[in-house]
Amino acid sequence: MSRTCRPPLSRLCLRLKLSPTRKPHPRSPYEKLGGYVHLPRLIDKARLHRQGLLNGYNYKSVGFDKHLLAFLNLHGDAFEEAANRLNSDAEVLDWVRKHSSKHSAEEIEQWNLAMIARHPDTAEKKARFLHFLKEAGGKGRSEIRTYFDLIEFDEGRLK
Repeated sequence: MSRTCRPPLSRLCLRLKLSPTRKPHPRSPYEKLGGYVHLPRLIDKARLHRQGLLNGYNYKSVGFDKHLLAFLNLHGDAFEEAANRLNSDAEVLDWVRKHSSKHSAEEIEQWNLAMIARHPDTAEKKARFLHFLKEAGGKGRSEIRTYFDLIEFDEGRLK
């Protein structure tokens, strides 16, 4: 993302807990809300998308965002509208609980573990993963094996 968090984006920056000069990255995929990994990140992406800060990236139809929306059985546009209308994570979580498929704590934990463990499982995916890792400055970082860790490294939370 090329924009920094400056007016008129200041209100969004406060909601995303960003400093005025930091590029607006969504929260870590490891962060949980209501027991779900990635949900705080999905909320942030919905808000960034509405502000035009995802550079045309359609978060609702790819990657972990798509997987979480499918697991919850939520329509991406409805989720985005709620995330932008409601003011707090707690309010968004309440909305999610009212509108999503119900899952047991065990099902949620199994889903979390599967998402956290996702890694490139084909030669093509491995090559793409290593390309992105290299582009992020992590060439040779063999300890970065999962997509969550790649995201963490790329966004500066994993050194």
